[in-house]
Amino acid sequence: MLGRDNPSVNITLENLIDQEMKKLGSGLLFLGSCNLHVVYNGFKAGLSSTSWYVENVCTDIYSWFKQSPARKEDLADVINDFGDVVEKTLLYFTITRWVLLGKSNLTSNVVKIRLQFVLFLCENIFDRLLTWFQQEEPLIHLLYRELSELFYLVLAQFLKYDFIVGKSGGDLCDIDFKLNEKQLNSKNIRIGICKNITYFFIFVLVETLFFKGERTRKQLNALTQQEREDFFKDIRNIYHEISKYFKLNLPLKNSFIRDLQILHPSMKNAQDVDQIIRVARGVPDLLIDNEIDYLRNEWLAYCIEVIDPKWIIKNKQTDSSGHEHITYHRIDFYWNNIFEITTTNGRPKYPVLTKLIKNILIISHGNADVERGFSINENIISSNRSLLSQLSINSLRTTYDTVKNSNGVYSHNVPIHKELIKAAQSSFSFFNEELSIIKAAEERIRKEKEEKENASKIYQEVLEQEEELLMTQKDLQKQQQEANLIIADGSARLQLAIKKKDSLDIERATILIGGGNNKTSCFLRMMLVPEDRSIIIRHIIKTFFIIHGEPKLNMICPLGGDPARRDGPAYDSVSCTDLKRPASGTTV
Repeated sequence: MLGRDNPSVNITLENLIDQEMKKLGSGLLFLGSCNLHVVYNGFKAGLSSTSWYVENVCTDIYSWFKQSPARKEDLADVINDFGDVVEKTLLYFTITRWVLLGKSNLTSNVVKIRLQFVLFLCENIFDRLLTWFQQEEPLIHLLYRELSELFYLVLAQFLKYDFIVGKSGGDLCDIDFKLNEKQLNSKNIRIGICKNITYFFIFVLVETLFFKGERTRKQLNALTQQEREDFFKDIRNIYHEISKYFKLNLPLKNSFIRDLQILHPSMKNAQDVDQIIRVARGVPDLLIDNEIDYLRNEWLAYCIEVIDPKWIIKNKQTDSSGHEHITYHRIDFYWNNIFEITTTNGRPKYPVLTKLIKNILIISHGNADVERGFSINENIISSNRSLLSQLSINSLRTTYDTVKNSNGVYSHNVPIHKELIKAAQSSFSFFNEELSIIKAAEERIRKEKEEKENASKIYQEVLEQEEELLMTQKDLQKQQQEANLIIADGSARLQLAIKKKDSLDIERATILIGGGNNKTSCFLRMMLVPEDRSIIIRHIIKTFFIIHGEPKLNMICPLGGDPARRDGPAYDSVSCTDLKRPASGTTV
């Protein structure tokens, strides 16, 4: 699986990686893009379908307080009166556009009720799921159910109950939510009547403390008839656009994600054995055929296993009202206990199931944890730490994660023991040892680089000299051809002179033939008797061949050693018995 956002460039990259993996006999597990971004973009698509410009209003509210210290002080005083009921800080809204609408617009009844509806969407529909997506623990087995509940909750805000009751997952995607007969009327459509809402920035703007759901609807009386009609029309468009985006982008028809629900402890059922088999077949090249057969038997054995409730339930508490609150362990804690179950002879009882579940639980349910890691790394590599090595960065990140996993996020929560103290005392010596190793490795790499550069330089010189010799040989061959032509011409003239019995022409032809023969003899001597540099070049070239073709041979010394065995002795005589060694220099 390749975790990604949803831009086209990422989809293209995912397809390219999948093609390369298929060349190796494998492939990617396609689960779509990060669903956290899908939920965010669905909310954004709904608000973008109207002309409310909610992001501008949020930015205006921020600037209205930021530009005035007196307003900020008044806000702090009002907030402090409510203790922990509301947030203490007014955060900047991170939408790029900054359009000031003016104080009159911020205090208008239309803007008030629009903001109230947006806050209702956040509080009652989106906040819980988005908070749930931020967790670091494995949640892929709950992804399908959570997304299905989110889509159901959105549809329930504007559709009649009869059309959505009993439906979930892919069935919700088949609903035609734009049909008029399925729509709730303006009186019943949900605009914020579910629960009390408390939001700090609305307090100052409208001078009220609590907005009750019913009062939200009563505020419609302050609007004109046209404003009410436009308000309900915009609300319906928002719900429709959110539903449309979810229908196209949520993986509610992905059978693999749906089948992953079987990993939940409550799904331990022998009748669902085919579901775990589909999961195993859905992961490319993880299990072979025999392992899938074993998996079926292991699942059936797991279904009759007696499970300790402590593996599932972390804590139970009863409040003053008598309600019981249960805290559950992470899913990987539960399965780690399952993996540790052994047979009577001490072997793991579920080896194939362990292999499958471990590979499933590492699948990310979103990019939040990855992006959180980027933020942590950015905080670690500050402006005065720009020269940290990769090893130092990894060490700092390991320290951060260790502190974080030690019952909190503060260093004083880390338990101090003898091993930790000893490790701290010896850290400097380990650091020096690591530096020595790094320096030795750098020196070795430098020497290897120099040797390669020198060998490349020598090889280039050898090629140049060899090319020069070849050009010389070609020139000699050309002159040899000219000498042969002279001899042939002299022989023809000699025959003609003999026929004419012309002694002067016979003498001239004989001189011409003799000159050609002398020139030919000179060329032959030059070609048969190699120069010293020719011998050196031949042996250097042979050296390169021996080094790369037979690593068991020693590197030769072209001018030293026994002339009959210029290549020197081999490490293993058997490995080079088939090499033909010339007793003396040969022609080029």
